Amino acid sequence: MKPTPRYLKPYQDAVDAVGGTFEATLWQSKRGQALRFRTFSDEIDFTDTSILDVGCGIGDFAAFLLDSSIAYKSFRGIDAMAAMITTSQERNLDRCTFEVADVVAESESMHDEDWITFSGTLNTLSQKSALALIEKAFEACTIGVAFNFLSNQSWRNPNSEDLYPASRFDTLEVLKFAFSLTPLISFSQMYLLGHDATVILRRNNRTSA
Repeated sequence: MKPTPRYLKPYQDAVDAVGGTFEATLWQSKRGQALRFRTFSDEIDFTDTSILDVGCGIGDFAAFLLDSSIAYKSFRGIDAMAAMITTSQERNLDRCTFEVADVVAESESMHDEDWITFSGTLNTLSQKSALALIEKAFEACTIGVAFNFLSNQSWRNPNSEDLYPASRFDTLEVLKFAFSLTPLISFSQMYLLGHDATVILRRNNRTSA
């Protein structure tokens, strides 16, 4: 049996403890999760688009979109934890499919979708690995990529917070990287008092210039 990769071990430990549940997603609260989802949906018109949610957990982003009456065309969620995928599938969410995949090791699992989203998925990765994954996603999407991460511009005292298993990324470096891929980016750090940030990348359709 192959050892669990370092970036997946916190999730595997959580699944072993509490099964395929919200608690195993390692979100601190459902409110914070919903605010991150809302930041995506406020900025992106997902109507009639295909969505790939990387690190989908138990399918909460799909449920959020449905509850918000957002008429996406199709939704595919992937997660490395089989127990989470089982829970997602049991929810029978409309126009959704869910499958087990470790996108870091299997980047080919990202393909053909209009939008690729990462919400909380990058937290246990190094910044270098996270940005390499975002670049692969941007190459695979047809419209754009949306992701969030913990910002080092939060003005919080790093000595007074325990973020394990997550870590803060260098926000200015992330933005510099984003601009190396496309000039069409959106950035927000307003929704959790600067605790984390959202970046949305859109492909540059040069024919429309």
